[in-house]
Amino acid sequence: MNYLLDTNVWFRLFDSPHEINEAVRRTLQSEKRLAVSSFSLIEVAQKQSKHNFLAVPVRDWFKIAIPRGRIEVLTVTPEIAVRSYNLGDHFHGDPADRIITATALVHNLTLVTSDRKLLAETQIQTLSTRQP
Repeated sequence: MNYLLDTNVWFRLFDSPHEINEAVRRTLQSEKRLAVSSFSLIEVAQKQSKHNFLAVPVRDWFKIAIPRGRIEVLTVTPEIAVRSYNLGDHFHGDPADRIITATALVHNLTLVTSDRKLLAETQIQTLSTRQP
């Protein structure tokens, strides 16, 4: 396992893969397993409760978007919690982005994202899904 998907990428990979750069999509499809942070589940549930953006109930979407053996959900651990707030004062202020970044760092994974702030960070290895 080499890649941690941020929440937006995870959603797009299962709902609108055409929005992900084709080369990145091929890279992700060639991986046997990908990871998401357990915090991403909270983000999706929160967004669904506010915007009702999923075509199916959130529980059903999770069953689709967490295929057994393909997506591993990485739990937020004490080490990840501490690391998320040792990234520096300049770091992204969004707690979810801090937790997801810390998860990638602790597990030594490349963070797949389209977030410009995260892509600009030098302390983490990233893979951009932005169209060239």
